[in-house]
Amino acid sequence: MQGLSKYTKAEKGNMKIRKYSEMDSLVNNASEGAVLVIAGPDLYQSGRLQSTAVKRFRKALDYEIFRFEADELSEGDLKRHLLENSLFSTGKLIIISNTHKIGKATVSELLDAINEGLSDSALFLSSSKVPRESAILRKLEKAVPVYTCYEPFERDMPGWVSRLASEENIRLTRDTVQLLTEYSGRNLRRLSDAVTKLALYHGPGTEIDSAGMIEVVSGKGGADIFHLGDMIFCNRRGEAVDAAWSLLRYGEEPVGMIAYLFSLWQKVIGAMEIVEAGGGNQEVSAATGAKYPLLDKLIKFTRTAYKVDTAVAAEAFAEADHGIKTGVDHLLVFSRLIFTLTSGRL
Repeated sequence: MQGLSKYTKAEKGNMKIRKYSEMDSLVNNASEGAVLVIAGPDLYQSGRLQSTAVKRFRKALDYEIFRFEADELSEGDLKRHLLENSLFSTGKLIIISNTHKIGKATVSELLDAINEGLSDSALFLSSSKVPRESAILRKLEKAVPVYTCYEPFERDMPGWVSRLASEENIRLTRDTVQLLTEYSGRNLRRLSDAVTKLALYHGPGTEIDSAGMIEVVSGKGGADIFHLGDMIFCNRRGEAVDAAWSLLRYGEEPVGMIAYLFSLWQKVIGAMEIVEAGGGNQEVSAATGAKYPLLDKLIKFTRTAYKVDTAVAAEAFAEADHGIKTGVDHLLVFSRLIFTLTSGRL
């Protein structure tokens, strides 16, 4: 086996990668001997990086791809796979999922391989756990590049919108970027699906404004998730229930609806606190990341939204999420949530 890669030699002992863009660059430029680890709960980022690794090694380096679950590997399996020559390719990329479940014997083989270096092979390891939850991930973090995937912060979402739009070769107006950020609720899978739909509908090379976006994500003549949020935080209970029912009939994903409403509710609560303390548009924008047109809506909602106790509202969202995931009637779930967030005066 050869020695560690130049990157690993130079950085060993300080291998925590903090930015997605940095890990993406490492994967896109990986070569023989690379050992890359993706941890954390955000499956979208993990899946993207794994797909990038497969594309890199299969197309650019002519490697075979082997996939294993960590708990499938018995003593000697990993060592054998690393030492065996590939029959049909120049090398092999071994992908191991659920790395936190790897057995003690395999851990020893893995660490030995990393210390000695890999020849004609590379490793891509993934886990839904984070290093503080797994001893093997903590060890790997001291030896090889490890990126932990968390749900992105609100401030990171416009960058993700731009990245995904560029990949789909579409251009988005500023208000469209803001609406997509609002629509996704920090859920990158939901954002990616929306951008893909826009690209398929409008075609590559086009510029898409907010009207063109709403037409696609809500369907022609169909429901509009932004309208649902408006009706709830304008305290219009009847119209909100009608909007929820319409969205469900048109096939909107219930979990995504709750995620969007929860994200919007958090912004509304934050805006209310700032305005009540004497702040204005600038302070609300700085705290929530909201720009026009969402900023104008938030300021309006500080006047119109029903002031329900924060703990009560948070519990209502938790119950709604649980209800959707356990088979409770979807309209009933949303009706209960809407009744908590509105007063019923209108």
